[in-house]
Amino acid sequence: MMKRTIAAILASDVAGYSRLMAQDEEDTLRRLAAAKAVFRQHVAAFRGRVFNTAGDAILAEFPSGVEALRAGIAIQTDLDALDRNDPPERRVRFRMGLTIGDVVEVEGDLLGDGVNIAARLEGLAEPGGLCLSRTLHEAVSGKVQATFKDIGPQKLKNIPRPVHAFRVVLPGAGPIPVVRSPRARALRWGGLAAVLMLGTGLAGVLLLRPDWIRGPDPAKAAARDDLIAVSVARARQACFPDRVRLSGLLTPRRAQEVRPEADGMRVVRAAVQPLDTVKAGQVLAEVARFGEPDGAALPLRSPVDGTVVRSAAAAGMPASTRGPALFEIAADGAFDLDAEAPLATLARLQPGQGVGVTPLGGGERPGRIRLVANGIDPATQLGRVRVSVTGGEGLRAGQFATGLVRVGERCGVAAPHAAVTQETEGPVIYVANSERIEARPVTTGLSTENEVEIREGLNERDTIVVKAAAFLREGDRIRPVAVPAVR
Repeated sequence: MMKRTIAAILASDVAGYSRLMAQDEEDTLRRLAAAKAVFRQHVAAFRGRVFNTAGDAILAEFPSGVEALRAGIAIQTDLDALDRNDPPERRVRFRMGLTIGDVVEVEGDLLGDGVNIAARLEGLAEPGGLCLSRTLHEAVSGKVQATFKDIGPQKLKNIPRPVHAFRVVLPGAGPIPVVRSPRARALRWGGLAAVLMLGTGLAGVLLLRPDWIRGPDPAKAAARDDLIAVSVARARQACFPDRVRLSGLLTPRRAQEVRPEADGMRVVRAAVQPLDTVKAGQVLAEVARFGEPDGAALPLRSPVDGTVVRSAAAAGMPASTRGPALFEIAADGAFDLDAEAPLATLARLQPGQGVGVTPLGGGERPGRIRLVANGIDPATQLGRVRVSVTGGEGLRAGQFATGLVRVGERCGVAAPHAAVTQETEGPVIYVANSERIEARPVTTGLSTENEVEIREGLNERDTIVVKAAAFLREGDRIRPVAVPAVR
């Protein structure tokens, strides 16, 4: 089920991961495993949770911004010490982005603006560094021993408003060394040798093409090499139940009030309490006339089988035939969900339809529509729906409950909830039919706990990114990892 909350999000990935893998795959995987162990250790120590991983990328949530930032600093500090004596080109360095934002939980994974912004901020961080949003900066100001560099408002991909960002200045941080690949170094020295050999004529040409001397731009080379491994799957055909949601309060189907048969009485003792199941003739309380001893008390019995839904009986309380009822009993323990629905919904409902009724704090139990109003209230534009609930044990009068009515079914293309990203223009799914991904606008429809119906924009032959969409941009190259389709 989906749950919306506010969380501190830390998004990270390894700088130059594909370059590291190309140089030495086994060594890189060993180093990455050691780095992830450090990462998870500190996430747990600061009460966080890793909720998603994709290749070298890691996403974690924390209950507060303070703990998220402290965890990030601790991770970066320990990772720096872990391979400080290794050659610079072999060091595993994470870039981290942090923010506080609104997220939706789906099967343990988190989606939403908070995740998207953290992932975009990660791209602004230096290798081994952290970049955070103003919201998180304000939450940690004066609470974490750290120095911040204000880098001002940043325009982030697919984020409608600029995000004011800060970099964390870690102790002993200096300029990040540029690591050139062996190929880049060879091209550099090869170009210089060519200058010396060919003389001033060729030197003029080289001045017009300085990239022949320098070799490829390291930043562009890193961008080409820094591929992220992401989970992909084929879209599939699925059928979705078309359901109507109702909500309202539980009420006894037939309420029986219980009072003494004479005036001038007082309660001596109450024998039952709300939610108790009673039988016809069972003693609910003992009552006596004022001035008479307790030993002269008379039994007050239940007139029906049912469930006690309300009790006002307390020792010494006055009771009469015309005063407030001492007890209210739901006859036969039967309850209805008294709900309201708009006109368009009423037109889809009819007596006899099955309903899954879920009382607040309880599990789902079966029910059935027994009454649908013919009209609506002019003031509220809502009409009444009465749903009989099977099994009244544990139900209370006035308890809030929801109901799901299955009114039909529709079949079409299905995608996991985690594959749908909410962008400024609307929902988007990243399609990986070729080497580069395409951000495909889609129209969503019905849904189940795991999947959502895609009414437009996708077909069942498309390969889609299942997770890690927050790290991706239109046109990115990815390393696809096929996973089974969610069902």
